Amino acid sequence: MKLRIVSAVLWFLAGWVVVGGIAYELGLNQAAGALVGIAWAAFVVIDPKDLIWRVGVRSAMASQAAGSREARPGPQVGTGS
Repeated sequence: MKLRIVSAVLWFLAGWVVVGGIAYELGLNQAAGALVGIAWAAFVVIDPKDLIWRVGVRSAMASQAAGSREARPGPQVGTGS
């Protein structure tokens, strides 16, 4: 969860600076940068389709891989198998 919060802060700042700079150059309202930053940060935290934070998939894959290693032992050195 800490990584999501840090990432959200960084995405907010990045969106604010980049879009704010573009808005400044185009002569538009610079508050657009803050709005885009908030939207990007919210997307990173919420992650609606689990595109960024695949916590459940990794843990399920790790437990499945650990179970398959325990179920069938590999060849042992020096036994001829």
